[in-house]
Amino acid sequence: MPGQRTPARLLLATRAALAVGAAAALLAAPAWAWGPRGHQTVGGIADQLIAGTPTARKVRAMLGTSLQVASVWADCARAVESKAGQWAYTNPGKFKDCAVYENAASQAALVAFVKRNATRCGFMASHAQCRHKAWHFTDIPIQLKAYGTDLPGAAPHDLVQAVAASITVLQGGKPPPAFNIASKREALRLLAHFVGDLHQPLHVGSVYLTDDGKPMLPKTDAEAKAHDNAGGNGILLAKSNLHALWDDVPGKITTRLLAGAGATQARNLAATSGPIADWPARWATDTLQAAPLAFQGLTIGAKLHSGTGDQWPATAEEPAYRRARENLQAAQMVKAGARLAQILTTVLP
Repeated sequence: MPGQRTPARLLLATRAALAVGAAAALLAAPAWAWGPRGHQTVGGIADQLIAGTPTARKVRAMLGTSLQVASVWADCARAVESKAGQWAYTNPGKFKDCAVYENAASQAALVAFVKRNATRCGFMASHAQCRHKAWHFTDIPIQLKAYGTDLPGAAPHDLVQAVAASITVLQGGKPPPAFNIASKREALRLLAHFVGDLHQPLHVGSVYLTDDGKPMLPKTDAEAKAHDNAGGNGILLAKSNLHALWDDVPGKITTRLLAGAGATQARNLAATSGPIADWPARWATDTLQAAPLAFQGLTIGAKLHSGTGDQWPATAEEPAYRRARENLQAAQMVKAGARLAQILTTVLP
């Protein structure tokens, strides 16, 4: 694990807090990376790849369900809040993809997980208080070519380290101090989600902007914080924001991939070589190298100031930008499904 350092957005609210305009209604919702359809597609591809194997039987016994269902668990945990010292799963029935976890035992497990990894969670709670929310991303400048623990935007509790910690627990080891993961079952639920996050370009690579909307390369965490846009949440595009557009995977893509195309493509990918301990950082590097494509075809304007935070208006070259986005979304979900399956067949043979 890296040494103690101040991450670029330690004191910011949740990633969705900078979404404005038409996306403002999302502020109280779990900030789905890929959206639930995307995460379920990653889990579903992995389910198909391990089907009929001893690994699949072990996964099913551990989870009590499929990877496709378990893939949203870490985002459902975002609905746990602390009010007046009382911890509770809030707004049951609001998010249909969390319905499977809205029974007494499952809600208790979600509350226990969040409580172990936070001092206080509530609407707009900071990552310092609600630490598990910071596990979903890292913010490496897109000008860089590889993930590193000493870079601006990286942190001891970032997404790459969360994947590594989940693998460690699944192997029977003890995670670093930044992570309090209680069981292999919990680790597998987290892994099913975080491997998906690790392949969403805006959950790994970030563009840092000057006041006039020009990309810049921060040299320190302080510089990164001063020029941050919360993984594209502060870049306004059309009636939404850049991050939300990348999270929202069209149903036509997920339907096609889950119908078998995803597993077929995944089987044609080369397996990752080397020690499993190196895989999370290597995969983050791979995603980082794809992340600049999320900004190709965009024109970003000067920063606007408002009560919801700094925002940069942007326009895209359409329909070319949409087509490129959808192609990369599909390719990254296939990689994520393949790599989740590789972890599981390695750790749970």
